[in-house]
This record gives sequence, structure tokens and C-alpha cells, in this order.
Amino acid sequence: MKPMLIVQGNFDQASRLIRQLLVADLPLDCVVMPNVTDDTPRYQALVVASALCPQLTLRVGTAADYGQADWLVILDRATATTAPAMEVAELRLFIKRIVENGFKGQLVFAGDHDELLTYFAWKFSGFNQSQIWGLGTFPLTRLLTYRLAERLGVGAAAVQAAVVGTAADPIVAWSRTYVGPAPILMYLANEDAQFSADDLGKMGSWLQREAQEDQRMLRSMALIQLLRAVLAEQPLIAPVTNLQAETPVFAAASPVLVNASGVKHLTNLVLSEDEQQAYTATVTTLREQIAAIEGQQTEGRA
Repeated sequence: MKPMLIVQGNFDQASRLIRQLLVADLPLDCVVMPNVTDDTPRYQALVVASALCPQLTLRVGTAADYGQADWLVILDRATATTAPAMEVAELRLFIKRIVENGFKGQLVFAGDHDELLTYFAWKFSGFNQSQIWGLGTFPLTRLLTYRLAERLGVGAAAVQAAVVGTAADPIVAWSRTYVGPAPILMYLANEDAQFSADDLGKMGSWLQREAQEDQRMLRSMALIQLLRAVLAEQPLIAPVTNLQAETPVFAAASPVLVNASGVKHLTNLVLSEDEQQAYTATVTTLREQIAAIEGQQTEGRA
């Protein structure tokens, strides 16, 4: 019996991801949950096309499928102008529905604001923290990896980049980025490298600019890579959004093991002084956002 992957989100994003899944042809029972009933017939062409896939199957699901799912991938269900507080309010209702239908798999947030949605999904659901995660900075990490490989004239497999924080405000951890066995900061000392500290600064600024662009395609590609690795029983260590073991709790992207059971912390995040300052500022902002949203929810119930 193949693992079940449910895809739920706006039609444009869900259909785009499903097209890529059809090409990847992973050994999955893929189930799409239309965001609105009127979208159901719009998926028919994709369901028909899935007949050409030797491994992947695709169908439109019902609420009963939540109880059988191994992964529930949640794409953007709101518009770009929807306030995070409204997204969280809608998430509360959504979590209630899937819990009532027996969902016990992994919740994977693959859209915007995954750091906030990961935190509130945990708070609303009571699920184990390892079950709830988002793509975080992993898509941008892959982008940086390939850019570095091209710049340094090495294969992408030789580069181990580290990007933490959030997808909208990524922090490149150069102190934890390696080329082969050596930290990239040591690589700079090699006169033959033709790569300087100034180049690192420019590349960090470039990644910040890319973070403000549309990341949907990068996210789909990153999700498929993670699924392919888990299905092949070769789990990856990736900087996905996960709940941090601090008080008060928050969610941010940091390297963790992503396997069939969810995410697993392996070690504490150790950064350089400058990187730690940037990360601390990000954490402060996240906690302020969480407090503001929780305050609005309290006012709404008053």
C-alpha cells in the first residue's frame, strides 16, 4: 500500500504542484482536496493524466481521507492580501475539521507565513511537535547551493549551504556552510579560489532579494526532493520550519532530520556572533507577531 499525500490549497497552487508530482511520478497515492467545491471538476484533466504515471495515482478526496493520510501538504489557502491573523483564524477551523476526521499524519506548510502557521497548528491541534513543519528556508538553501556551486566551479553535491530564520527574511549562516570538507570561510583563504568575503556579502544580498520574489516553484521543487528522499529511505537534514525547544515556543527554520516520522532535532544551532544577532532579531519579531495574533484572538472572544 502506497503512502498517501493530501494536497490542499488554492487551485492555481495545488494544480501547479500536482503537475510537478505527475512528472516526478513518486510512489504515492496523491489526493487533492479542493479549496472550494466549484474547483472539483477543474482537477479532472489532471486525474485523467495521472493514468500515464506508473507509480503515482491521483484522485479528488473526501473528508474521510484525512484519517488515512501520511502527509497533508497545505499550500496558500488565502489571498496575498489576507492578514496573518485572519489566516490563523481560518487555520483554527481547518485544524478542527481534520482532527475530527482522524488525521494523525504530518502537517506540512508549503506556502507563505509557514513559521506562524506551524506554531498555531501545533497550538490548536495538540499534535506532537515532530508532526508539524514547513518548508522554511530549504527552497532558498537549495537555490544558494546551486549558485555557490556554479560560482566555485564544483558540483552541487560538494556544497553544504546553511540558511536559517524564515523564508521571507533568510539568514545565510556562512559559518556553517561547507565546500567539500572545509568551511567556506577557510576556502576564502585559498588564493586559487578567486572568491572573496565581498563575494559572500553580495551573494547574501542576492538571496535576500530572491526571498522577496515568488517562491512557489522553488517550494514545490524542494517538497518533491524531500518526499523523494523519505520514500527512498534516505532522509535529509534540511533547514525546514520547525518548533524550537525554547520558552516561549516559536517556529523557525533550522537544520533538522526530515524522515518518515516527521522532523527530528539532532543538535543545537550554533552560529557566529553576527549571525546569532540576526537570528535573535528574527526570533524577537516572530514572538511579537505571535503575541499580537494571540491578543487579537483574545479580544475577539471577549
